[in-house]
Amino acid sequence: MIYIFVAIVILLLIALLSILAGRKAASRSGLPRGQLIYSDTGYPTGRVASVITNEQGVKQERPLVSKRYGLTGRPDYLVRTRDGIIPVEAKSTKCPADGRAYASHIMQLAAYCLLVEDVLSTHVPYGIIRYADEEVAVDYSIELRDELIALLEEMKDARMADNVHRSHNDARRCSGCSMREICEEALA
Repeated sequence: MIYIFVAIVILLLIALLSILAGRKAASRSGLPRGQLIYSDTGYPTGRVASVITNEQGVKQERPLVSKRYGLTGRPDYLVRTRDGIIPVEAKSTKCPADGRAYASHIMQLAAYCLLVEDVLSTHVPYGIIRYADEEVAVDYSIELRDELIALLEEMKDARMADNVHRSHNDARRCSGCSMREICEEALA
């Protein structure tokens, strides 16, 4: 009888330690508290989009596709919380010194917010950019949404144009550009 009691206590302790370890791992992951419903990081959930196998044999979620906005993408994570669905974009780089996310990262996250809003017909209050050393929450405001839609229109127009002009004066950007060999406006 005492052995059964000891065995039950040990099993309860193991269960408790497992729960605590899971919460600690979730906390370290940088994901908001909630249900993981989409993952493009090698562990597909199949809750939002069906799971497919890519050319390398790796299982992954199908991308989200918005015909309305001509936008396709795979957010790193989508988490269903009490506030709504939260896109999370993981970056391997460190957060800028001023603590504000890079503009290009904000627009990428905004695109995922728009995709979720359109494809899943749901509210997206904010998104998270998870840098190697810090997380930055970005409000998905009406202003950010409008800025993204204007950018998408500008990109659509540029695709149709005969000639697209350089949009910067930064030689470093030009030196890393895949189009620099044919660009007539290259700085580097």
